[in-house]
Amino acid sequence: MSAPQPGEPHKLTAAGRVLTLLDVFSRGTGSHTLTEISRQSGLSLTTTHRLVRELVAWGGLEADGTGHYRLGAKMLSLATSSTSGMQLREKALPHLADIHRRTGRTVLLGVRDGAHVMYLEALRPHANYTGQNRIGGRLRLHAGAVGLVLLAYADDGVVDEYVENPLKRYTAHTIGDADELRRTLAEVRENRYAIAPRSLTMAAGSVAAPIVNAEGEVEAAVGMVYLVERDDPQRFVDLVRSTVSRISRSLLQRPGPPSPASVVFLRRESSPD
Repeated sequence: MSAPQPGEPHKLTAAGRVLTLLDVFSRGTGSHTLTEISRQSGLSLTTTHRLVRELVAWGGLEADGTGHYRLGAKMLSLATSSTSGMQLREKALPHLADIHRRTGRTVLLGVRDGAHVMYLEALRPHANYTGQNRIGGRLRLHAGAVGLVLLAYADDGVVDEYVENPLKRYTAHTIGDADELRRTLAEVRENRYAIAPRSLTMAAGSVAAPIVNAEGEVEAAVGMVYLVERDDPQRFVDLVRSTVSRISRSLLQRPGPPSPASVVFLRRESSPD
């Protein structure tokens, strides 16, 4: 086995190098140059070039003609055929498309991935969006309504660990204090939805509610982006809650009987407050 290249992590196997390289595409815009991939992965430029060439030939990466690379169709095919997240997306998509068509607003489907939201779907009024809440993108849990919902229904230990780290402020309205975050999470659990005004940008906010699976656990959340100067977020709360209720009911069609907790939750979501 050859000696590690300068700047390259020690003791990485061949598979480890590939995985380290692919992990770069979970951050930023999802489109990177060879130099960016090398820098963010810690792999030498020579190794990066060789691995990228092999991944392009296999179909795992594709070049866009501007010197940038992004995940290719082979990766999407593997994810779609094997992950529960993609199965959830398939169940949710007709309902997401319906609320998107009715409102013309961005609609998001997200799951918790450690301290981040990972977005499984993002339906937008405009194409070619490459921000953090794109499909496959990640965003800190406290920074938007989808993440607040997912964190509110996580175990206490998850919340305790989360608040041990600094809460990054994206705007002056982003939650940046642990006590404020805990109070907000309690309100989300009580209300069964979250509203996050101007948390990522001063022009927009988001509304979200939880999706419950057949085991009675919050598996994901649906969010909607609203325009602060144009929309009343309360107008979207019932729409989002009715959407997650329909998606949760579709998840009950998975094999096995639903848990009592999921039945209670869905009855509560279906009844007026």
